[in-house]
Amino acid sequence: MYHFLRKVLFWFPPEEVHHLSMNALSVFSKVPGVKKIFRSPVTANPSLAKNVFGLTFSNPVGLAAGFDKNALYIDELEMIGFGFIETGTVTPKPQDGNPKPRLFRIPEHK
Repeated sequence: MYHFLRKVLFWFPPEEVHHLSMNALSVFSKVPGVKKIFRSPVTANPSLAKNVFGLTFSNPVGLAAGFDKNALYIDELEMIGFGFIETGTVTPKPQDGNPKPRLFRIPEHK
């Protein structure tokens, strides 16, 4: 299944696949019980919790800024196990951002 899905997704530009995947995760996370199923394995180990500068994180695995730059998927990303999520950039007015393409694939991995 993975190999088939990977081939199909590689037909589309990376940025479109990113949005499609995140929207699919968002829809999937709204199915009753899904959040509980996903959270169980990633939150079951309190020994992974970290306290840094007075902030407590459920685990040391975080997601850097840029993946969810508009902070649309915070709950979904937390659901799949990230201990912290950096969103951004937050500005007072919308900006165009960098010209496309902004995401790239490594050709030999295609």
